[in-house]
Amino acid sequence: MKQVTTLVEFFSDNTIDNVLGAFAFRPLSLIFLIDSGPHEPEIEATLKAMKRRLPQTKVSFYKTMDREMDSIRSALEELWRDHPDCVFDFTGGTETMLLGAYAFAFRHDTPMLHINMESCSLININRCEELAREFVFPQLSLEDHLNMNGAFLAGYGYHAPSEKWENRIRGFCRLVLENQQKWKEQCLYLQMTAARAKDLRVENYLELHTADGVAVRGDVDYLRRLEMAGMLEKVSIREGRIAFRFPSPQIRQCLCDSGMWLELHTYLLLKESGRFSDVRLSVRIGWGVAEQQTSGTAYNEIDIIACSGITPLFVSCKSGLPNPSSMNEILVYARKFGGARAKAAMVTSAEISHGFVGLRKRAADLGTVIVDESDIKEGLAQGMLLYMLDYKA
Repeated sequence: MKQVTTLVEFFSDNTIDNVLGAFAFRPLSLIFLIDSGPHEPEIEATLKAMKRRLPQTKVSFYKTMDREMDSIRSALEELWRDHPDCVFDFTGGTETMLLGAYAFAFRHDTPMLHINMESCSLININRCEELAREFVFPQLSLEDHLNMNGAFLAGYGYHAPSEKWENRIRGFCRLVLENQQKWKEQCLYLQMTAARAKDLRVENYLELHTADGVAVRGDVDYLRRLEMAGMLEKVSIREGRIAFRFPSPQIRQCLCDSGMWLELHTYLLLKESGRFSDVRLSVRIGWGVAEQQTSGTAYNEIDIIACSGITPLFVSCKSGLPNPSSMNEILVYARKFGGARAKAAMVTSAEISHGFVGLRKRAADLGTVIVDESDIKEGLAQGMLLYMLDYKA
């Protein structure tokens, strides 16, 4: 793509308007025409996003009085004297500023463009034919979204599985869906055996007891099926005892958490859809600036965040039935950490029976969707989640 030396933006309180053009064209210099209003948080978020993705781009500001056309004209004339090679991007900014800038740029026959976020295309207003031909719509990462919304990536509750484990996990999830109650019983047994093992190798009785004396028995057939799925190795049964090995620490973690399968299943559905450039599991998000946080700072944890273009999808996974409060919570997090274009969805391993159809309507009213057990079994979950990308509130 042709090198853009100087890109002019019209400062917006919506940070993505400020950085999208720079992310697309990677200019040597990024200039903002900004009014005298209070914009400190937005300026900080804009600079933070630029520093991470384009640290070599020089950012500067030309100040003006938004409602005074003479002030706008004067700032533009100064900008033009300093940067006669500039390209104007009419993607953000106030109406008055845009009108004044268009009249000025038209009079000087300056290159002008607009990025349409709905169609993901570039509109050539004047002398930007080559940029339009070679334009590639930017893909934003999770870090981009967090930086633009005053937050930071604080880490992960657990890491996504490597590709070599993905087929095993898919088979494991199918097994869980056959009988979730049976899985919960065997998960408890696996938890107890793992807690008594020194490493990945387990040797114990087939029947164990809780501290309250309740018997917890390993189901040999079920454990064999876990072995067939590749989630256990070297299973052997002899005289009321069992021996087996967890293939990896991560697989052990998965088998010792009764609800983790749902997050992994949903993660793999989103990843294999091909619609997302960035899919993350168990994301911990901090507010403010990472360097200013102290030990013990509380973080928000989101089960899954998937980014497509400039739209992040926040997904909450629940073992039980969600309620309006939990639906509202994931929407609040999506807007807080993902911006105005963020979408939210809920996935539950429970069944939303006819008596709870109001939950789906409530979700639709809130601008989200609920995927339940039947949707997952019938292969509808992926389509329902992808629908949220194109959903217009």
